[in-house]
Formats: sequence, structure tokens, C-alpha cells
Amino acid sequence: MNKKITSLDNKEIKDLIKLSNKSKIRRESGFFVIEGQRELEMAINNGYEIEKIFYNENIVDINQIDFNPNTKIIAVNNDVYSKISFRNSTEGIVGITQIKKNSIIEINQKKINLVLILDGIEKPGNIGAILRSCDASNVDLVILTNEKCDIYNPNVIRSSVGTFFSNKIVSMENESALNFLKNNGFKIYGTSLNASKKYNSISYNCSTAIISGSENNGISEFWSKNSDELIKIPMLGMADSLNVSVSSAICLFEVNRQFKFNR
Repeated sequence: MNKKITSLDNKEIKDLIKLSNKSKIRRESGFFVIEGQRELEMAINNGYEIEKIFYNENIVDINQIDFNPNTKIIAVNNDVYSKISFRNSTEGIVGITQIKKNSIIEINQKKINLVLILDGIEKPGNIGAILRSCDASNVDLVILTNEKCDIYNPNVIRSSVGTFFSNKIVSMENESALNFLKNNGFKIYGTSLNASKKYNSISYNCSTAIISGSENNGISEFWSKNSDELIKIPMLGMADSLNVSVSSAICLFEVNRQFKFNR
């Protein structure tokens, strides 16, 4: 029989809430929180082992979900679940799993021809939406530079609709990322409002890295100087730019379009 928690003062519940809310706790513990059945299944299918599951038995039938036998299953009542859930609409299930750091050495053993660099992006919702586009456009590697947002923020996981787990994501210093790209024959294209070339005027006929910059400042000076080309998406109305998740998707799909979606 599964354990059941009905008290908001329970230590496991308090620890779970802290893990959801504080990036410092996630860094120190090495764990993070996943909410939603689809997200948990995506995590499991991509090699994550779920340490604990907290579920509201009034919302979800836990027997319909296939977990590792070593996963600790804990039932909670409505009051407890309302405290540990951070979604407005919920599926009644929250899990805890260990942070899995991807190694650029391991990833580099595989074929990589499309990389997206997220340079100083601050909003977790934007990062999640970008990861969803990366999954859809078959990006081989996502590199985080000048990090301003905890990638394990629950809002990143939520807005990625689980594709956080299907992407290969690494954090790197600017110089290390540049060396990796140069050593592996990548052409680097930085997105910039000041660019003279349109994104669809480039022939992406070799290994390609697209740089997407922060919501307010765009790509950093480092990447502006070290890009092979700066590219832009023409604005036809009064707005001077698109949301970074939208502009990233447009550039990524242009690369795929040129390869007839068969890279």
C-alpha cells in the first residue's frame, strides 16, 4: 500500500515546495521537480529515474502510469496537492528526479549539425517554448551561455511541454562554446536587429549554429564579434522585433526547410 500524506507540515512536502521555488535548493540537492503525466513520461523515456511521485488520488489513477519499481509513490489529499502543484490546470501528479548534467564530450561523439545557443535569455517561459521548437526542428544540441535563468525552473519544464527531456542541453562559457563550434566546423549565425542580411538569404549548407539573445539586449558583444554572419528577420509592421521563442523557431525551421526537412 502506498504511503499517504495529509499534513501540510510534513517534512517531505515542505522540502518539495522549497525544491520547486528555490534554484539554490535545486543546485545544492541535485534534484528538481516535474509536474504532469506527459512530462514525467517524457523524462522516463529519456533516461531520467524518478525518485518520488506525489499524486492526488482524487485526480489521477496511479496504476495507469508505468514507473520504475524503485520509485517511492506517495498519495496526498486535495489540500496538500494544492500546495505542491504550481499549475492552474493540473493532472494530479508531481515527481522529483535527479539533475542529469550532459557532457559535451559525450554529445560530441554523435552527429551534430544544428546547434542553438541561448545567450543570456532570462524568462523561463521563453526558454521552455524555445526547447519545444528545438524538439520540433530536430536541433542536435542546445548550449546555454551567459545564464540568467535556472534551466530547472518548473516553468521551463512546463512551458517546454516535456521537450526539456528530449533535448540535449549543456551550459558553457562563451570561449568554450566558441572553441567547440570552431573545432567542429560550424558556421555561426547571430540574430541581430542591426544585421544587413535576412535569415532566409543564407545558404545553411554546413554545420550551423544559431545564436538567440536576451529579450532586452539581444546577443552579447562576444557573439556579435564572433559570428560568421549576423542575420535578421524583417519586420513588416510597427514592432521592431519578435519574441525570442518565435524568432528562434523561424530560423531553425529555415535551416530544415533548406534541407527539405531531411537533415
